[in-house]
Amino acid sequence: MAALASMAFADDNAVSVSTLDFKNAFVQSGIVPEVIAALDPAVSFYASYRAADGHDELLIPGSSLTVAEAAAQPLEFSVENLNNATNITSQTRYLIYLLDADAPARSNPTARNLRHYLAGNYSLANVNSTLLATAQRLAVPTGRFFPFTQFTQANPMPNSGIHRFIYALYTQPARFNNAGFDSVGMEAETANWNLSRWRTQLGLGPAIGATFFTIDTGANGGQGTSSNNTGVINNGGGTAGTSAAASLAASFYMAAFTVFAASLGLVTLL
Repeated sequence: MAALASMAFADDNAVSVSTLDFKNAFVQSGIVPEVIAALDPAVSFYASYRAADGHDELLIPGSSLTVAEAAAQPLEFSVENLNNATNITSQTRYLIYLLDADAPARSNPTARNLRHYLAGNYSLANVNSTLLATAQRLAVPTGRFFPFTQFTQANPMPNSGIHRFIYALYTQPARFNNAGFDSVGMEAETANWNLSRWRTQLGLGPAIGATFFTIDTGANGGQGTSSNNTGVINNGGGTAGTSAAASLAASFYMAAFTVFAASLGLVTLL
């Protein structure tokens, strides 16, 4: 591991992504409203990973990863604009999950929201991200606190479509600072995870931040391709291909679809 660390390089091109760009990226990807009804992030939430070229990269929404790049748990999680979130103190703890919205196949997601990771008791590490100086790093839980769902590799079947993998960040109710999620009856089953029921079960508010990456199982023999961290955000800081008119039209479409789909129980809130 020390040898690998010495060979890694930081992402010199890492830049901040606004909460509006995060929100727009989820709409452009179809995650909102197809998978979740809405996302209104208060913070910019980041993960980082070891890219195929040996650089440590900042995951921005819509980044395309290879199976190998997504094989390990993120090197770090970090947040910007935390002051925009409500009821946050220095004692606040956080929980993070990773799920596959398109399991086992994008065209037939019979195991939708397959949970790959869930852990609580994250806290601010009082140090900045190693990749983005304006972001605050989140500390990994230590001691007797263990993930409710241990990290499992994102490894979708070849030729099963473009899978969307979602990381989400929530503030953790204080009752779970010293108790596991099973104390309120949460079960270990990971497929077809009902996020709305889970939020109610744990007493959670909406996610304060979220990001996602994709794996194209139709490329490179099912191993996917790397986007070199371009994601769906263009270099100008806006969302690629989104005009003001298009954003407005998308908002009207999203609202109409959400009301209809929610009435049928087809979508859930993040």
